[in-house]
Amino acid sequence: MDSLVGEAESVLVAGPVLSGRRRVLHRTLHERSERPVLVSTRQPAGAARSTHRRMAAAAAGTAAGDTAKSEVDDPVVVDCVTNAIGESPADDGDETKYAQHPSNLTSIGTKFTECVEERDEESVAVGIDTVSPLLAYADASSVFRFLHIVVQKATAAGHPVVVGIDAGAHDEQTIEQFVPVFERVIETRRAGDERECRVRYPAPTEWRSI
Repeated sequence: MDSLVGEAESVLVAGPVLSGRRRVLHRTLHERSERPVLVSTRQPAGAARSTHRRMAAAAAGTAAGDTAKSEVDDPVVVDCVTNAIGESPADDGDETKYAQHPSNLTSIGTKFTECVEERDEESVAVGIDTVSPLLAYADASSVFRFLHIVVQKATAAGHPVVVGIDAGAHDEQTIEQFVPVFERVIETRRAGDERECRVRYPAPTEWRSI
């Protein structure tokens, strides 16, 4: 992914389900930081870590299972799901912070800030697996402001940011609203049995296999 992401400090990965979007996002996080901070809006912390190991390892061409686990370190996770599904999470710890709900952007931002500040001495990458659940509860303008703050805080501290969005769940106008927040936008698609990606912004490139 290096040739697509380049030196960009903020990257949006847009693509529909099963297009390779998650693989690109997790691979980029893994390449940018051995142990990233991941805001998980669709999965509880344990499942989010499993997805990161699997996606990052698969994109790197390694086998799943023990080999993948040993080569991909678990991220620190901001869990936006456990409280939302009515489970009682453990208290916040070094590995996991629990936001109140995907609709509560203030809570998510607070937990994200705590994670980054606790690792202030380290160079870490920051990821949001997908902002689509946030858009189910908040309008695009509110999510735009949230992303703008996250990107500003992270990049100002030297932490690159990678954010995903399900392009199949939103119209083109909604996705375009978020483009100005990022230095680069990567687009993914399914072409037959192949998953492909390209740079969409600032200048389109040719499609290539993921």
